[in-house]
Amino acid sequence: MALSGNKGEWSEIYALFKLLGEGKVHAGDAQMNKLNLYYPIISIIREEAKRYEYKPDVSQNIVVVDEEGVEYARISMDKFLQESATLLSEIKMAKKSAFEIPATETFMGTIGCTKLKAPSQNKADIHIVIHDLRTTSSHLLGFSIKSQLGSASTLLNAGMPTNFRYKVCGAALTDGQIQEINAVSGHLERMQAIYKAGCQLEYDDMEHETFKNNLVFLDCMMPQLIADCLLVDSLYPVASVKEVVNVVAKRNPMNYSGNNKELFYEHKMKMLLLDAALGMTPAKEWDGRYDANGGYIVVRKDGEIVCYHFYNRNDVEDYLYMNTRFERASRSRYQYGSLYRAENGQVYIRLNLQIRFKQ
Repeated sequence: MALSGNKGEWSEIYALFKLLGEGKVHAGDAQMNKLNLYYPIISIIREEAKRYEYKPDVSQNIVVVDEEGVEYARISMDKFLQESATLLSEIKMAKKSAFEIPATETFMGTIGCTKLKAPSQNKADIHIVIHDLRTTSSHLLGFSIKSQLGSASTLLNAGMPTNFRYKVCGAALTDGQIQEINAVSGHLERMQAIYKAGCQLEYDDMEHETFKNNLVFLDCMMPQLIADCLLVDSLYPVASVKEVVNVVAKRNPMNYSGNNKELFYEHKMKMLLLDAALGMTPAKEWDGRYDANGGYIVVRKDGEIVCYHFYNRNDVEDYLYMNTRFERASRSRYQYGSLYRAENGQVYIRLNLQIRFKQ
């Protein structure tokens, strides 16, 4: 059966071809510009039905070796660049959400690739042995691949575990008022209706113990910080993470008395973004260990590839902070954004955390 995938899935194959064709990957800045710093690629390892290693040699070939150490194929690096250019064009022209690219699938077969996405139980999409010219050391590292060729991908996915519960205070709402407010379809308009009724929202608790513990693992005040960010985000049509954090910093809910409140809150949010990017998920207890221990590889809209190596942690954090936004989850699926009265008579509302890349 022919391979079919979306733009993001085909982008993983594109990244494989492009990286093997160039034999190196450039570091990027927070705006995804390529820097002069680059990392030579010693090999790329991909596991499917069998484990294959792709290694550039001195003759500008890629030598494909199987898990028994037997040479499977030897193909010029120029061929990989040609195939990556063809694949890039096909991805850009695709109109369907899922599509086939027979020519690319044929070439994949010659190098042992039978799937668009290598099987993975963690956040690493590709494993690369890169050489750090500054430390003269080489390490096998897992990288998460994000592509701008398709729709914007999520950094932290929404679900019932990411619900935050707020008390509705300041005014006593009747059941009729609750029904009337819940009938407002737009989220911003519904939140405005709550405030116009004389109510305020006060963070009460998270409803999923595992995700709450994961946030506390990062910082004991992290649940409160995220709750404050979600309240600020609820006032704007679209808000970047950076914009929201700047507003929260001005309010200073943690009563930070240092000289630079913005940097204080920015640092806290960067901790969350980095851990969510490289390993932490809401519903699984977080042990602090990164799956994508190498960092991020980004396929830009123009097809260029930049790398955010975890050794340059500040660059990874800046990229995540500058290129993410809050997004509202499904109201119907996650009980998000609707008022309800508990058995004790208190009225509550849930807001939901989801973070997506801007592009």
